[in-house]
Amino acid sequence: MWGCCFSSWLISFLGNSTVRRRRYARFSAAAADCQNENWISGNSLYKRHPHLQRLEACDNSPWQLFPVLTYIIVSGLFQNPFVASRVLHICCNGDPPDLNFATVVFRQIRRPNLFSWNTIIKGFAESEDRRSIAFSFYRQMLDRGILPDKHTFPFLLTGCRPPSTAKSGKFLHAHCVVLGFSMDTFVQTALVNMYLGCGHKTDARHLFDKMTSRDIVSWTCLISGLIAGGHHEEALEVFKALRSDEGQSAVKATVATMVSAMAASAFLGALDHTRALHGNLEKTGYMADTFIGNSLINGYAKCGSIGSSSKIFQQMKDRDLLSWTAIISGFAANGMAQEALGAFAGMRAAGIVPDPVAFLAVLSACSHAGLVDEGVENFELMQRSYKLSPGLKHYGCMVDLFARAGLLRRACEFISAMPLRPSMAALGALLSACRAKGELELAEAVAGVIVSSGESASGAGVLLSNMYADESRWQEASLVRKKVTGGGLRKPPGHSWIEVEGVVYRFMVENGSDPHLKEIISALDAFAKDGRS
Repeated sequence: MWGCCFSSWLISFLGNSTVRRRRYARFSAAAADCQNENWISGNSLYKRHPHLQRLEACDNSPWQLFPVLTYIIVSGLFQNPFVASRVLHICCNGDPPDLNFATVVFRQIRRPNLFSWNTIIKGFAESEDRRSIAFSFYRQMLDRGILPDKHTFPFLLTGCRPPSTAKSGKFLHAHCVVLGFSMDTFVQTALVNMYLGCGHKTDARHLFDKMTSRDIVSWTCLISGLIAGGHHEEALEVFKALRSDEGQSAVKATVATMVSAMAASAFLGALDHTRALHGNLEKTGYMADTFIGNSLINGYAKCGSIGSSSKIFQQMKDRDLLSWTAIISGFAANGMAQEALGAFAGMRAAGIVPDPVAFLAVLSACSHAGLVDEGVENFELMQRSYKLSPGLKHYGCMVDLFARAGLLRRACEFISAMPLRPSMAALGALLSACRAKGELELAEAVAGVIVSSGESASGAGVLLSNMYADESRWQEASLVRKKVTGGGLRKPPGHSWIEVEGVVYRFMVENGSDPHLKEIISALDAFAKDGRS
């Protein structure tokens, strides 16, 4: 892309042979600056070559770079380390970056310094489909005898993400130890982040616990990484440890840290934790921040305190798209469909253009409340008025809407007309509705589709088996059960949480290892006796 454009700029700049000779003569004085391999300061170069000031105006835009790049090449200034590094930085950080042209630029640098190596490594490490090239550049750098610094490793470690394993990350970890960077807080934080991103929580915790100096970035990295990996309870425990250390160290929780902790509280439905975080945010004066308000709306709604969510929403001075979407989703999740539709109408009246997430919240509200006409109307509205293409979740909501309303044939017709392959959630909703309505024949067809998809069909098998049992067709029920258990299909164990006096307890089906199991069973027996009396 850049090649043709840049060639045009170069030809335009040089002009005919007479102009070319004149311009070469004009730039001959620049050659002296290029012979000096030392790093010449930007201010010094800008005074000698005012054209270079346009480099700072490029604002990481490759298209703005062409005119000044022509001057740099013709004048010979490209071999100056400062100029070459700045050009490479613009190529790698454009929107979007052009890494092919960045590679061409890098190859033209006679002796790249460490800053240039770090720049090209960072560019490829942040490219999802070209991360392996970053490691190739790293090996080339080592082959040339250039040692990395503490900035090199965090750039490389960002490229150690699934679907690859942590093998490359452990290789880099070993290099950090050998080269003496293993105790640097910046590098250690990057290693913790890498291990968490690769699903190696134990390694991440071990490394974090060994850190002699932890800053707030390290704490926030661990908390957010644990949440991303589904370890919400542990994330809250780490946050509590941070708060307990605040009185003994200079490390203080930031807004980002509290928002991460709030996400864990919301997932677990830990209302007391959410209230405590709310109180801390009010003391620090961050409540005016729209991002904080949105997080609190979402957190309270997921904890079932929709009244608190609504109060915060009403008190917000600046409401953005996320604010409206959060309150609509909160109403929908708490079974307040009419309030969700009212908030959606208010959102549109306020001039906020809804996005697919907002429509998904509205459709979910309609589905759970059985508002078929309203659901169909909004599904058509997003396509007709807002030109938004429904995604798999939108189609799934519509299938669930029809299934919950008992309109099974309409749900099947909708699935047949879908331009996308139906999700397992949509088919599962239809299968559940088939059992509720006693539609065994249709259930067999839906279960067949689920099994043929190659996805985990344990839930579908259990449902179908139960339907056969309801009809006293024990042979078919037994056969389906054997397929579920004998085919290696296992239904994930159900689990739930409950918060008591600020402590979150987790319960799993058939978990006999709970240390309080006897007390729990005794309390349940007593509760059952009271209920019968």
